[in-house]
Amino acid sequence: MIIKQLTFVALSLSLLSACALQAEESVPALLPENSNAARTEIVAVISNALAGKIVPIAQDVFQQTSRLLLTTPPVTSSHGVKVYSKEIKPALVFELRKKGDTCLLNRLDTEQEWPLKATSCFKR
Repeated sequence: MIIKQLTFVALSLSLLSACALQAEESVPALLPENSNAARTEIVAVISNALAGKIVPIAQDVFQQTSRLLLTTPPVTSSHGVKVYSKEIKPALVFELRKKGDTCLLNRLDTEQEWPLKATSCFKR
């Protein structure tokens, strides 16, 4: 009888811990419209992640999709011809995620993660 009770308690605890872990998983997120403060913070975080390099980021970043892909644009010659490098670099991918009440910005290639302070996001 005691073994059944201990088994039941152990099973209950493992189910509760599994539920708690699942509740803390991050999920893809989006930004609401007119989130200028969020965009400003995201630009700063991405610039810091890229060693201070400033990259152009659209006003509606993370409003339609939870991912941002940064690629190297081709060079345009003086005759208007686009010149592509032989070496194709993979795009840098940043993803907006929500974990509990916190919005997170993840860089997928390095698995770095930054919590965003001024940002209010919602689950996708």
